Amino acid sequence: MTNFGDRFIIGILSLGYVFASVLLTVIALGWPGSIDFIQDYFVNVNNRWILGLTSTFLFIVTFTLFLSSFKAKPAKMAVIKETKLGKVNITLSALEQLILKASKSIQGVRDVKPIIKTVAGGISILVKIQVIPDINISKLTEELQETIKEYLLNTSGTSAEEIKIQVTRISWDTKVSRVE
Repeated sequence: MTNFGDRFIIGILSLGYVFASVLLTVIALGWPGSIDFIQDYFVNVNNRWILGLTSTFLFIVTFTLFLSSFKAKPAKMAVIKETKLGKVNITLSALEQLILKASKSIQGVRDVKPIIKTVAGGISILVKIQVIPDINISKLTEELQETIKEYLLNTSGTSAEEIKIQVTRISWDTKVSRVE
């Protein structure tokens, strides 16, 4: 199932739980007629068939959701190169680790969060960083872009189509490690 489908089904099931909890609360509070209504509802054979089919359907859907929660999501890959023997791939999380390593060498960078997307020509990178105060941000970001580009090319053979840098914060705390 898709993420949207899963969330939609969970929403519907949640509404069912709300209805059931309200019904049980009304019965527990002794509202007159609540038990009589339920007994009258189950006397009719058609209502029992509807309830049986609905509960069977809900069981199947719930069990399917339960099983899908154990499936591992496939790792997103970027193609490094294609040879006559086959493709050479690297996971995006491995590329993120390489970007973190490359960022450690830049003075003035406090925190790095890379976001990588695959595009037609390769990969597109958005790097969110925190920097120390009193530093030339323009030079720092340009140096970071070049460092990341060269490091990825030298280590993995991956060329980035685009490397965007987003400075999210000026970090005044100098005791925090540069890259976590």
